[in-house]
Amino acid sequence: MLNSLIAGLTSGGVYALLGLCVVLTYRLVAVVNFAMAATGAVGAYVMVSLIGAGAHGALALAAGVAAGAALSALVGAVLVRWFGEHSERTKAAVTVALYVAVMAIGLRVFGSATTGTRRFPAPLDGPAFVLGDVVVPVSTLVSLAFAALITAGVGLLFSRTLLGLRLQALSERPTTAQVVGIAVPRLAMAVWAVIGGLSTLVIVLVAPRLGGDFATLGNLITTALAVAMVGAFRSLPMTLAGGLILGLLEGVAVSLSGLQAYRGVVPFLVILVLLWWRSRNEVWDTAHTR
Repeated sequence: MLNSLIAGLTSGGVYALLGLCVVLTYRLVAVVNFAMAATGAVGAYVMVSLIGAGAHGALALAAGVAAGAALSALVGAVLVRWFGEHSERTKAAVTVALYVAVMAIGLRVFGSATTGTRRFPAPLDGPAFVLGDVVVPVSTLVSLAFAALITAGVGLLFSRTLLGLRLQALSERPTTAQVVGIAVPRLAMAVWAVIGGLSTLVIVLVAPRLGGDFATLGNLITTALAVAMVGAFRSLPMTLAGGLILGLLEGVAVSLSGLQAYRGVVPFLVILVLLWWRSRNEVWDTAHTR
């Protein structure tokens, strides 16, 4: 059980990172980006393809992050250029369409689970320390530290820096921000590129554990959305906690032989429970205001 919980904690750190990427995109550019994991998977596959061609690991990683950032910036350009004045629902629908397109092209270029599984390097899978009889890998510490750093760093960025104030203006009053001299389109594109590069790093981190096929990595958006819903697409600390909880729940499911085959259902259950609970509260509030 302890071994499964440690493994779940490792996944939980990565899930928290994915959820944080979704929440940051929503808070900064007011878009629920369904294409995020797919663009990150493209960047990860660019990296592993370059390594397979003989490129140095660091250069291949830099190229993969750049590719993920560029593709995410392209998604952002589509939304900024043609859908900037549309509603959040319309923008989310556009990212769904782009997700389908990126997945279709990615599967065509990189192959499916049966034809295109790649072996991703796993330099962080070495042991960090031993807890009882359980070996805690370096990847667990890295993912948790990375998630905590982003949560704390973004909070400080928003509250203590001029850039943070501009980013908040971009998300809350983009038209007003442009009137007072903030380069809204350029800043929005920078946000999309940074999120794309970050999501690529997260996908690279989790790929060795998930088998390395493009469809599995691109479909991690489901888990990311479940984690983001825990934080209501606003709270970074709650999103961090949601990722860890989801990872631990998955670890428990793996440790129970009867539930191992259904661990992939955990994110869907989290989404359904949160939707039910929040709609229940809305109905309760409406009934008491009559």
